[in-house]
Amino acid sequence: MLRSSPRLRKPYRLNTIWKFLNHDQNFLIFSMAMLILRSESIFHRCREEEVGCEMHYPARQSGSLTKDAQVVRLLFALVSLAIANYTIFKCFGSRNSGNETLIKKSKEKSESIRILSAASWLLVAAVMLHFVFTSLANDTNRANFTAQLLLIASLICAMIAWKEKNPAVCAHFVLMPVYLLFGDGLTPALITFIALSAMISKLVPKKSLSSVIALLIPFGFYHLGHSPVISSIPWHAAFIGIPGGAALRILPALFVLIHLNFSAISSVFVVFTNSDSRQQVTNERETLRSNFDFQPSTSWTLTETLVLMTMRATFSCLAASIHRRHLMVWKIFAPKFIFECILTIFFVISVNILSISSRRDVFSSKDNERREKIQ
Repeated sequence: MLRSSPRLRKPYRLNTIWKFLNHDQNFLIFSMAMLILRSESIFHRCREEEVGCEMHYPARQSGSLTKDAQVVRLLFALVSLAIANYTIFKCFGSRNSGNETLIKKSKEKSESIRILSAASWLLVAAVMLHFVFTSLANDTNRANFTAQLLLIASLICAMIAWKEKNPAVCAHFVLMPVYLLFGDGLTPALITFIALSAMISKLVPKKSLSSVIALLIPFGFYHLGHSPVISSIPWHAAFIGIPGGAALRILPALFVLIHLNFSAISSVFVVFTNSDSRQQVTNERETLRSNFDFQPSTSWTLTETLVLMTMRATFSCLAASIHRRHLMVWKIFAPKFIFECILTIFFVISVNILSISSRRDVFSSKDNERREKIQ
């Protein structure tokens, strides 16, 4: 699915950054992105080999088992979820079109968006209820029931939002079960990483997007509380909504892999939703197609990103082979190579799945247009 295509490179000019930051909205997005990048140290957890490392207050509270720390985590999670939910429906809850027929359709669909907006606050309450059952009450049965109910309701709402041609709201509902996987301690970090990815898709030009994504994936890996150590694998994500004695082993493994490789999975959408790849059209069907179309420039960006990630995994393999006699080879170097390979593999899998689904949507829309012309 990753086909390379020739691309003409424009000469780089120093005044392009100034022209972009000259707009107030772009400057605000740039400032917020830099602020989120600097907040990684706040959620950073010290590893065994880091001598003299001191964790900040949010990182200490996320790993503490005291009641006060649990209440603080719940408050941070509630505030971050409320801000994210309000921002999504404030910015992407309605669309304006120039065509009169499309304006009528958008007015008819606004009722469904209002219903989804009300349902989203109920889902946020369900997420917080699950966190309370997990951390404060230690009620496993009610926590699993809440997680299963949230999964079903979020999928239904996501399908409705997708039919309403609103990918942002659809993605918001798809992420609701993901909050349960990360827990109340990492929910603020997850929301800030999603916001950073959305800002990068708006801010970074297409020609330099591959290098930014190649850096965004390892940044998200550490920002979301992971470490390249076998003992830091989030095994607790395997039991979210699933009893411990369940015979089905595929879903627990999938939950752990999603928790571990979320930065690689979500970075694929940054390429497909990049602002440079979208066309300013008024037709609703053409807008949806341009958002997720697998264009030659998108294919080239994905190929460059894959090459950079493969190079990083290759150098990790080389470092592990050089230090094969080292005392910490199975503690540091070999796990680092394993995690780099897993991130690269999941990035390739996500690219192929999304590209296949986008091509199928484009072909189905073309078939519908042909049928309408024939009729």
